[in-house]
Amino acid sequence: MAGRPEFTFTQLNYFARAAELGSMTDAAAELFVAQSAVSTAVQHLERTLQTQLFIRHRVKGLQLTAAGDELLTRAREVLGAVHDTLDAFRPDALSGPLHAACFPTLAPFYLPQIIHDLERTHPGIEARVREGTADEVARALGNRAIDIALTYDLGLGDGISKELLATAPVSVAVAEDDPLALRDGLTLDELAARPMILLDMPVSRDYFVGLFAQRGLSPHIRYRFASFETVRAMVARGHGFALLNQRPAVGRSYDGGRLVTRPLLDDVPGLDIVLATRSGEPLSRKAGAFAERARSAVRLLAEGPAHEPRVL
Repeated sequence: MAGRPEFTFTQLNYFARAAELGSMTDAAAELFVAQSAVSTAVQHLERTLQTQLFIRHRVKGLQLTAAGDELLTRAREVLGAVHDTLDAFRPDALSGPLHAACFPTLAPFYLPQIIHDLERTHPGIEARVREGTADEVARALGNRAIDIALTYDLGLGDGISKELLATAPVSVAVAEDDPLALRDGLTLDELAARPMILLDMPVSRDYFVGLFAQRGLSPHIRYRFASFETVRAMVARGHGFALLNQRPAVGRSYDGGRLVTRPLLDDVPGLDIVLATRSGEPLSRKAGAFAERARSAVRLLAEGPAHEPRVL
């Protein structure tokens, strides 16, 4: 029959999961099918499209070819459209995969609550959430690897719509026995000459260093770490101070060290926490459900317990 598809929705879905997981075995386990079913689906697609979709590595697993990468982008559009169509006729039972992302240092503060609420209200949604810095989020939105992200507004670039949820002010973390811990607040001028433990993540590092540069100062960076908890642990052991935009509910590091957080008294911009989506496209109902829970989680943590206002 003219115009009849030469491959099925199921084959496209199998290919997409294998591509996203980098393994046909892992895809088969998640889909509850035999590994041979996933392999056969991919082989059928390759024969139909007359192109190689994967480079198979014995150790590294599957690597997408250029054609495979393009097909994955298109497959996500098709699969998403099918699930959205089904959801439109089942308004009380959203189902299927939801691809989302969260900035690494925001994830432990918000994701557990978001996923908990999402699973409770929409158990049919399969939340597939990754961590990613702002530039990684922008790329993932651009190639349709994700539909929505909770992130800082740091270098997201063009083509991204942003909904402001909150602004996280800058605070100073110091060891509990540091003389600076006795202060009610600190300034960049007095911190510039002291050892700094820099949270060294893409774009974030420029933001923290830029706070000093705006005042003609240059921080004395003693150590750099991409891990939020490693930075806190180094601060707790007296190796220096850190500028951070989040404050955990406990004043201890992983190894039991104690640290405190003091406000930064300078008039500097905080970091905007935003929901990021693709510009010019309607939000799917599943992404909308994620957005609703994210707004609630951010508002809840920002308000904090009545007896202790939170500093993010």
